[in-house]
Amino acid sequence: EVPEEETHNYGVIAGIEVAKTPAYVAPRGEEAEAAAPEPEEAGPIELPGPALSVNAAPFEAPEDAALVAVVIDNAAADPFFMDDLESLGLPVTVGVIAGMDGDRVTARRAREAGLEVVAELPLRPPGAARGAELEYGLDRGEAARRTELLLRRLPVAVAVSRALGAPRPPAAPLLNGIFDVIEPLGFGYVVVGAPGGGRPAAAGLGRAVPLGVSRFTVPAGASNTQAFAVLEQAGLVAAREGAAIVVASAGADILPALLLWTGVEGGAARLAPLSAVIRRQQGG
Repeated sequence: EVPEEETHNYGVIAGIEVAKTPAYVAPRGEEAEAAAPEPEEAGPIELPGPALSVNAAPFEAPEDAALVAVVIDNAAADPFFMDDLESLGLPVTVGVIAGMDGDRVTARRAREAGLEVVAELPLRPPGAARGAELEYGLDRGEAARRTELLLRRLPVAVAVSRALGAPRPPAAPLLNGIFDVIEPLGFGYVVVGAPGGGRPAAAGLGRAVPLGVSRFTVPAGASNTQAFAVLEQAGLVAAREGAAIVVASAGADILPALLLWTGVEGGAARLAPLSAVIRRQQGG
């Protein structure tokens, strides 16, 4: 027997009922075979142009509009999350940890829904990596090799970043190895958790990688109120500087906060895909 479906939702926010979604039921039998992981991609990554352009979602905004991109970190961790996200119809950006179970399925769903994808690179302490994961302390060549293996899983991404849960940014040798892969392919790179007004280390490498800088993060467990406050702060910065990026954990109460924030009339900024915000931060 198939167990009765449980449901969950985010209730009624700002007068709008957020869609109720069925709880996840693990596949079995023939369904399990159909859901088996896809085989690894072979060969180099080939794109018809720079990833930041060819993988971008359609978006137009007035030149004087302040833009905020919201990247949902580790969206593949929750089997319900994409259902809830798609029901909102907002131009958020979906962060997927490369190599994690469900990474390609989540990325494909995001692209089919017209959403952009960020390939998040798993970073581990030395000796703790599994498979193609990156480790702090890797030399440049090995970092590049593992980065390419990870990105073969998510060539639909517009940009790359470290996962929000990574303890610290990558140092120069590791970062240069990452850039050796993403620079010729035209991926952007998101600096996560950059201090306000500070110059990110990635900017000092002299590489031709379009950088997006996120000063704002919403950690797992953050409430609707806390997430909304971060969005408000990001909107004010975007109104002053033209654009801002928020990286929010899928484990935070971010979707109701987004619904409230985008519903505020006369807000300081509008929600935009990540590629548009990176171009704005780069002066494009």
